[in-house]
Amino acid sequence: MSEESDPFECRLSFLDLLKKVNASQQSIHKVAIYAMRHRNLCEDLYSCLIEQLEQASLNARLNIIYVLDAIFSASQKSRYSGYIDLTRPDLPRIIHAVVANGPKGVLNIPNTQKIINNWKRKNYFEASELEEAEKPLLEYAASSNQTQSITTDSFSKQDILRRMEEDRERHKRLREEIWIRPADEGQDAEFEEFWNTTERLDPETDYEMMMIQNMLRLPNYPWNSMLDQRSAMSQ
Repeated sequence: MSEESDPFECRLSFLDLLKKVNASQQSIHKVAIYAMRHRNLCEDLYSCLIEQLEQASLNARLNIIYVLDAIFSASQKSRYSGYIDLTRPDLPRIIHAVVANGPKGVLNIPNTQKIINNWKRKNYFEASELEEAEKPLLEYAASSNQTQSITTDSFSKQDILRRMEEDRERHKRLREEIWIRPADEGQDAEFEEFWNTTERLDPETDYEMMMIQNMLRLPNYPWNSMLDQRSAMSQ
């Protein structure tokens, strides 16, 4: 189908792909590639995605948010912001649709949280936008212990095993993506990311532990004199 395809025809084809999408990487990427190929119709295709997300089954909704994640990844690589801009005001609506489906919705919380964390790491949205959108998710997670027994009893052993297998399949792409850095980021961007997410050192315990580790790695270095100096300064 060419870039000049009829919008109505594209909508029908895209809806058909969304209805058939499963947890496999191939299936998810197929939908994302279609969305990027016809990004001149991004508003139409995005509306199809939201429509299907809110009508689909619990498990299918999770597949669709993984589709959205794959579209964002492809958009960032292509320096295209259309789908991300359309999604920004709908973030709370999307997250609510994936996890708020009665007691069974708690099953989608861990996967949805991983997607949100990936969006934070990739800077698709402002941190404040995602934090505001995920508030209901955190509330559902806090109350999930109360509904876990209900949720577990609602599925057969076969359903649970199939879901576990699908989750493993979905996570493959996130594991691959975690090592991919944006091409235009600064040389120290990865270091700064780790630095900003690392807790502050505790002078009472961390420095001594670091010194002990240093002594194990370089036993011939005069670490004892450094320890003596630190002890003298603290007196």
